[in-house]
Amino acid sequence: MVEDLVLDTAIRDWILIPLSVVMVLIGILRYFVSKLMRSSPTPDSKMVKEGQVVIRATNLKAGANFIPPKSFRARRFYFSTEVWFL
Repeated sequence: MVEDLVLDTAIRDWILIPLSVVMVLIGILRYFVSKLMRSSPTPDSKMVKEGQVVIRATNLKAGANFIPPKSFRARRFYFSTEVWFL
């Protein structure tokens, strides 16, 4: 019949265990290196908010002909108030 595969203890102790430890450490190192390389500075929330307001106001200007004049005035007033720029 089929004989069982017996692993020598010296091979297990000097080859397989250190190889497994090294592979785990390399995986951890790759994770942190990739995390450091892809990290970008977080943008300031005020600047992001202002940029979004500008984009929304531009979209309002582009689509002004497709909404009623009353709606356009209300939205224009909303974007021109001081609340957005605080």
